[in-house]
Amino acid sequence: MDESKPASYNKTQKAVAEGPYGSTLSGSRVLRLALLIICCLMLGLITLLWASVDIPFGTLISILTGEDSEHASWNIIVRNIRLPRLLTASLVGLCLGLAGLQLQTLFRNPLASPFTLGISSGATLGVALTIWMVPGMAYFGEAGVEWVSNLSTISGAALGAFGMLGLMLAIAYRVKDMTTVLLFGVIAGALIGALVTVLVYFGNERETRAFVEWGFGSFNKAGWAELPFFTLAAAIGLFLCILAIKPLNALLLGERYARSLGVSLSRTRLIIMAGASILAGAVIAYAGPIGFIGIAVPHLCRALFHTSDHRWLVPATCFMGIALALACGLLAEWPGASQSLPVNAATALAGAPVAAWVLLKSRKGGWL
Repeated sequence: MDESKPASYNKTQKAVAEGPYGSTLSGSRVLRLALLIICCLMLGLITLLWASVDIPFGTLISILTGEDSEHASWNIIVRNIRLPRLLTASLVGLCLGLAGLQLQTLFRNPLASPFTLGISSGATLGVALTIWMVPGMAYFGEAGVEWVSNLSTISGAALGAFGMLGLMLAIAYRVKDMTTVLLFGVIAGALIGALVTVLVYFGNERETRAFVEWGFGSFNKAGWAELPFFTLAAAIGLFLCILAIKPLNALLLGERYARSLGVSLSRTRLIIMAGASILAGAVIAYAGPIGFIGIAVPHLCRALFHTSDHRWLVPATCFMGIALALACGLLAEWPGASQSLPVNAATALAGAPVAAWVLLKSRKGGWL
């Protein structure tokens, strides 16, 4: 595909991505990326240490290296609760950040998010149908058979998300205008929301409670049995995002300009939408419908690194997403509290101000 592009492709791509900042900030960006990685490591360590039960640093290191502490409960807390929660939060931040980055560039909409295509609504319908249609599913959690309840919920979310993915990919294949595809996603989300409301209205108290708790979002849903599948989905989505880096840079000046550079728009749309849908669908299946991270992370990276070049934004978004998700997880798991806050409340507190700032900025003109 590169041979069919004009010789000025790389030069033009670089100029567009760097914008008014030029290339003098490359060294500074490397430093900022390194600091962002260090920030992720520190937040990860705090996540393992900072919660309702205080565990000494030395004991934590011993547990992580395979040794058993004198308190058997600490081994269980670190290995079976906090470490899976740390990995889940990291995957959630990475997936939502990358999905939001791709969709914002594809739709040229600063408020586009991983749920723009109705994937969240499809997954929500899948979970609702699972809770209300599978006999006794809502009772498994109370009976102590958590893995049955979690597996059923995750399966319902995955089927709903990928069902909507198939529908939106079919529409995108036939409809060339991405704004129309976006509107189809909004309409489908509204229709699915109406169906979910009907299910909630006719559901009993226990089923409704199970559905509402799933909707709060949590980093505690995925255990060691689910994390390999979550990681595989994130790896596939990341691979597709890397494949789309050059087309994404070309799309910064619009589809007509990208087409003049030899970019296959239909192929690019399919790669971006498939990757973003896999990333967002995995998050919904394993952590619930967590909002605002997908909107906030790409804009935070653009502001911090002063660039729209996806060669910088893709790695920056991965680590920024991890950092923001871990920070929201710490806010939800407030030390000394007997109960944890819903993760969606924490992400809204962190992401809503960013979304408001982006909206105000976009009204003044320009956001990339």
